[in-house]
Amino acid sequence: MNTFLSASEEALMEQYRIFAREKVQPVARELESHKLSLKEFLQEIGQSGCLGVTVPQEFGGQGCKFFNLALLVQAISEYEPGLGLSIAEHTAAIELIKQYGSQAQKSRYLPLLSRGDVVASLAFSEVNAGSDFEAVTTVALKDGGNYILSGKKTWVVNAELAGLLIVLAKAVASKEEQDGELMLLVVDVDSTSGLKVSADKVKLGLRSALSNDLEFDQLVVPADSKLESTVSTKEQVLFAMDIAKVIVSAAAVGLTVAALGQSVSHARSREQFGKEIGQNQAIQWKLADHGTEAEAAKLHTYRAAWSKDENPGEFRKYAAMSKWFAAKVARTHSGEALQVLGAAGISCDSDLERFYRDAKVMEICEGTSEFQKVLLVKELEI
Repeated sequence: MNTFLSASEEALMEQYRIFAREKVQPVARELESHKLSLKEFLQEIGQSGCLGVTVPQEFGGQGCKFFNLALLVQAISEYEPGLGLSIAEHTAAIELIKQYGSQAQKSRYLPLLSRGDVVASLAFSEVNAGSDFEAVTTVALKDGGNYILSGKKTWVVNAELAGLLIVLAKAVASKEEQDGELMLLVVDVDSTSGLKVSADKVKLGLRSALSNDLEFDQLVVPADSKLESTVSTKEQVLFAMDIAKVIVSAAAVGLTVAALGQSVSHARSREQFGKEIGQNQAIQWKLADHGTEAEAAKLHTYRAAWSKDENPGEFRKYAAMSKWFAAKVARTHSGEALQVLGAAGISCDSDLERFYRDAKVMEICEGTSEFQKVLLVKELEI
């Protein structure tokens, strides 16, 4: 693997940055405050092909590699990292259906997801089942040609917008049964009957990505909605999490790059005691650390995205490494960037104030940093 972008990839990255500057930068604050509809925005960029980067051309997508999507999310997240989380959930659903869906499921859903006509969401987490997803209590009771879905989910990204949910549940044979085999159901959100969606949870950062609680109350789902595969449901869930965490890693890289740019610009222009503050060694060392670790986070993320297509046997390991490291770098150096900017950085009008909040959430969403280390211990066979 070449750890640097090729000439064609550099050109593609420049195209993505132009797109982000024109489409995302002007509305970033409106997206975070929800003055602009996220659903309408996702539909708009979906029409431009941004949500179908990895969808095969036969289903209306661009048919590109996962690596391309990571570059796109990095560019977008230089202006609004919260979009990275929303795209991560949508992309994880796409990749699940691509990898494990039936031909009928692919034909039905991939064109809609590619265009943004339908936004997707993963309903995995529960109050007592986050990274420990095998502890879910949502159940799917087989009833003739249907499943009857009952249970509660929490912190479901995109739920308020979703036209499609991929729900993690346990298959049971009776109402009295509390345990069963894990399964994933692809659920059309075409009716409010049997489904309750809470209001958006107001969170520290990544606020443009809506997060909701869900309640399934005897929701009827056709039996052919199940994701069928010879691969275990546990493996399917881990695969979806790997996809989402690499996209969040790319968002963390975009945030880190943007924070560095603002720090350098301020260090060059801000004068104190008769000289630019960038001439002070204390500031120079902060920027040197920031620049070096930003590049390291970028390379971790690029390797993880590359391995999804080119070296899938190593994907889980690299995904965990990139998520843990890129989120840590984003949190550390967005904080140092605030220090460089001083009072100008802590104003709520500052992009860095928003980035600092966003970066902390990146260490928690799509699997905490601690959980990534647990995975790495297993991958390293320690």
